[in-house]
Amino acid sequence: MNGSITSVNDLAKLCAHSAEEPEWEELVSRCSPLATVVARRISRLWVSDPSPAIVDDIVQEVFLKLCEHDRRILRGFEPRGEDSFFGLLRIVTASVTNDYYRRQYSTKRGGKVLTMPLLDGDSALASQTAIEPSRMQHSALLEQLDRKLLSAPKIIGHRDRALFWLYYRQGFTAEEISRLPAAGLTAKGVESALRRVTAWLRAEIERGDVTGPPGPN
Repeated sequence: MNGSITSVNDLAKLCAHSAEEPEWEELVSRCSPLATVVARRISRLWVSDPSPAIVDDIVQEVFLKLCEHDRRILRGFEPRGEDSFFGLLRIVTASVTNDYYRRQYSTKRGGKVLTMPLLDGDSALASQTAIEPSRMQHSALLEQLDRKLLSAPKIIGHRDRALFWLYYRQGFTAEEISRLPAAGLTAKGVESALRRVTAWLRAEIERGDVTGPPGPN
């Protein structure tokens, strides 16, 4: 692998157009720790104590997702700051984790599962033929919002941040979220938490710290 490639952004862009083993081994090595942390945290919204084996399976699915459709997600990625690929990785991992548990719960109930992509366009940032500016702006906004939520752990805790994404990007209702084992809130409690997080983000937007609205009203 080229020794001049030092950032994860550069590595992701290289892997978008390469199937060479050294580059992918390096990408997996750099990204697996973060994907594992995110997968474990989201898993705890579904089960109280997710097994390491399940988390490992989810992380493997994350990298398979990055390879889908001739690495479409990677090819659509445009760096928006230092190590901004990690922001995209968090979003993809959260989506894959929620889809994993939705499939499990659907199988147990004997019903069909409706998965809602985290990003418009089947969880991809671009089509196979062209990058759409509006879609890229949307993904950049999601990264900004997630970084903003992560920057205020004393104001917005992990649970509130997870509730926010389950509602705004995964399509859960407040009632559905309240039924998750780790939510620990009634439907009204979920609604209250969502209002608080949204109000805080709107205030940050008004200050000019985020360039766009925090999801649907």
